[in-house]
Amino acid sequence: MRRLLGLLVPVLLLVSLLAAPTVAFADTPDTAIVLAAEAGEPTGPDPAPREQEDNPARTLAGYEDRELQFTWGAAWILLVAGVAGLTVLGGLYYLLVHRPQREAAAGRR
Repeated sequence: MRRLLGLLVPVLLLVSLLAAPTVAFADTPDTAIVLAAEAGEPTGPDPAPREQEDNPARTLAGYEDRELQFTWGAAWILLVAGVAGLTVLGGLYYLLVHRPQREAAAGRR
């Protein structure tokens, strides 16, 4: 059973890799997809400058809010937590693995 799966999985992977580009590039002239940008249609108005007074996006996007972002504080909290976690794991490794191996090696001599 394992040999069958060992042969079947690579064959299915190869078939899917060969079939996917064939299906993606199949010639279908009756259902041509034309993007709006390719058709020459305008894609929308030019955006107003961010500092412009009558720009409605100033209040919607919070351009006036120049406070320290939450993610900046969260990054420092995660950094401290990560360093503390690595320190605890290193200490546990030393106490539970490294020191007993060193003492066992010294006792064998």
